[in-house]
Amino acid sequence: MLVMPEDEREAALGRIRAFLAGRPETADGEFTLPMLTCVLRVRRR
Repeated sequence: MLVMPEDEREAALGRIRAFLAGRPETADGEFTLPMLTCVLRVRRR
């Protein structure tokens, strides 16, 4: 999303907003979304 051309980014965000507005659990505005973090550790030889 950060490196997309502005017109593509706006179109993608519009689709995301429409999807969220169409779901009962997210249609009212704010909602809780758990944040997951994945870490890959490597060791240099």
